[in-house]
Amino acid sequence: MIHRCPADLPDHDATPLPDDAVIAVDGPAGSGKSTTARALAERFGLLYIDTGAMYRSLTLAALRNGIAPDDGPALATLLDGVRLELKTAEGGVGVFWEGRDVSGDIRSAAVDAAVSRVASHDEVRRDMVQRQQVLGRRGGVVMEGRDIGSVVFPLATAKIFLGASLEARVERRYRQIRQRGEEASREQLATDLAERDRLDSERATSPLIISPDAIVIDSSEMSLAQQNEACARACLVNTSLDHELDADKATALLEIPWHYRLAYTVFRGLARFYGQREVGNGGNALPRGVVVAVNHVSFWDPPLVGATFYRHPVHTLAKEELFRPNWFLGRILRGIDSIPIRRRGYDKEAFTAAEAYLTAGHNLLIFPEGTRRAVGNPGPVKNGLGILIQATRAPLLTIYLRGSYGRQPGGSLESPMEARFGPIIRWHALDVLLEELTPKEVSRRIGDLCEAAWRELMERSYVDHPRTAFERQLGEKQGHTFRARQERLFGVEEAAADS
Repeated sequence: MIHRCPADLPDHDATPLPDDAVIAVDGPAGSGKSTTARALAERFGLLYIDTGAMYRSLTLAALRNGIAPDDGPALATLLDGVRLELKTAEGGVGVFWEGRDVSGDIRSAAVDAAVSRVASHDEVRRDMVQRQQVLGRRGGVVMEGRDIGSVVFPLATAKIFLGASLEARVERRYRQIRQRGEEASREQLATDLAERDRLDSERATSPLIISPDAIVIDSSEMSLAQQNEACARACLVNTSLDHELDADKATALLEIPWHYRLAYTVFRGLARFYGQREVGNGGNALPRGVVVAVNHVSFWDPPLVGATFYRHPVHTLAKEELFRPNWFLGRILRGIDSIPIRRRGYDKEAFTAAEAYLTAGHNLLIFPEGTRRAVGNPGPVKNGLGILIQATRAPLLTIYLRGSYGRQPGGSLESPMEARFGPIIRWHALDVLLEELTPKEVSRRIGDLCEAAWRELMERSYVDHPRTAFERQLGEKQGHTFRARQERLFGVEEAAADS
């Protein structure tokens, strides 16, 4: 739903944010993102990072160096290696380009008119996103921009999409300009903002979109104080829901029947033998009623991820070839509640069963890429995940598996084995999206978020244990060989689209 007043959101003011919280505030130009993000940072004791100011500083530098806003390669060259810093300053955040304070200059009308074109280039956004991720991975930050929740931080603690009508945004921008002592035309502002909306929404790389897990707030009729209060409440929704999760390991273990207990004992023994680390789950059991989406690189993935669950029942969607008559493996899979699925086309029977289990509060394990992928290159995600989410509204838990190809007793330095858990993803904006998009488009957006979450977990793993030469070479080799499997399973056209 769209929240249009603070009372639409529950008041969880007594719920503390985690110390490493990341708050993502997205929205169109003139919606008040910067003002509200600064207020949130002050309220929760977080660092405010103005990502829009980063693009503005590049725009200012381009204008001063005679570089056209449409010249992507020249802009990328200008940005390459530049020392671009954001520093806490009295009354806001100071922006420094090669040590020079440009905080005031980047707010000029000339920069306003050119910044969306500068920010539209793939090469510019790649560089900026990497800078923003480095700034934010330490946690304890509020970031605002156009693609923070969808691209920069898909695993943000809270995501807010702050919108307002064009008329309301024009009036706010008019007042801001007049307060600086500058002249402004409401008509021209309306034209400029509408054009920026078009450019931001239609650009090929990191467009302005509503992430399916964002809380959508329309502040058109709100005062600034009401807008800030609504967003503050939105920041605490996921944290409050996390506190209500049933993930107690001791209780979960008491409920496990003997055949699950045997399977988990074997899985955990295997994982310990190969030195697998669990990161991000705190040693807890799976919460009930979630879809667990895991990247797929090896036949070892199911037992290795199963070693981390401590929960019954967990239904796994597994390719139907594994359930052939008289196969001992098929009997084992059915014994631990696996569901056979046909990988090409829509398998109605399998999805109906999966939806029924999720609705009943069971867990579902899925490898939504449809087949194994090259090491270090997760995704893309098939539409099946989005179909399940739309039918059940079940929360999503993403897990990134690393290292199953380099198995060595006690662990491998060439291919460290790890199961890295993301936070629970909830679908606050799903109804809003379904009013604007087709179900297939919504499924694609859900899949894109899942893939972005895996990639962020992968990068966090690389921060702890840098990618090795073995992993890089194996990934490159697999990238050439796995394409043939894609074509065989899903057809030439779909394989080409995936790549």
